[in-house]
Amino acid sequence: MDVYVEDQGTGEAVILAHAGVTDSRIWDLAVPALLGRGYRVIRYDLPGYGRSPRPTEFFSLVELALRVLDDAKVDVAHWVGLSQGGATGADVALAAPHRLKSLSLVAPGLSGYQWPPREYSAAMIAADERGDAHGVAVEVLRRWGIMSFDADGELIADPASQTLLDQADWLNTEEDFQREEPSAVERLGEIAAPTLVVLGDRDVDTITDIGNLYAATIPNARLEMLTGADHLLPLRVPERLHALLFEHLEASK
Repeated sequence: MDVYVEDQGTGEAVILAHAGVTDSRIWDLAVPALLGRGYRVIRYDLPGYGRSPRPTEFFSLVELALRVLDDAKVDVAHWVGLSQGGATGADVALAAPHRLKSLSLVAPGLSGYQWPPREYSAAMIAADERGDAHGVAVEVLRRWGIMSFDADGELIADPASQTLLDQADWLNTEEDFQREEPSAVERLGEIAAPTLVVLGDRDVDTITDIGNLYAATIPNARLEMLTGADHLLPLRVPERLHALLFEHLEASK
């Protein structure tokens, strides 16, 4: 299965994994910042997202991540993941702990976590019924990127919103080739990689609960809450996020 991979720089490798509602452009500001610190930076688009073709066969996010590492000839890397990308990092840390030097979980998801039932807004239901993929994506953004709307609820055009809205057709498809990963909930205490958890104070409550669970369960994990940030932290509070990442990466060398 082909996926788009961008590999730049030299030095210790840092893998940047995107969220399940964005593509790898969510890391557009992190890439030059990490390159400037002397890291090799690798990011990729999951099947169906961004510059990667849609999948035609079932795949595992963990197996795909390990293949990206293998193809880049990287034995061990620092993992930085947003949302679903964070969940994948934790899964890799459990499946192949020797491959990760550190783990940075930004507004992370968690494999096996039981999410509360979701109530869909009337606007999303209406957009779905009329086959309006963009309208559905706008309502998805209203949940995950509330800061992309003004006080009147009108959409603000910004890079954070664009990286989600550009996935509209894929988010609206009924295709699902992604295999469910084994639950990590009961195994978080086994993660040995130094772990940083970063949350935004304007994110959805469930992500905050997941982040707190990681921080309470992974040995010696560090938790940081950034104000003025929703789920799309890498493009909301880049300077503050980068400062935390640099500190964690340097401490994990």
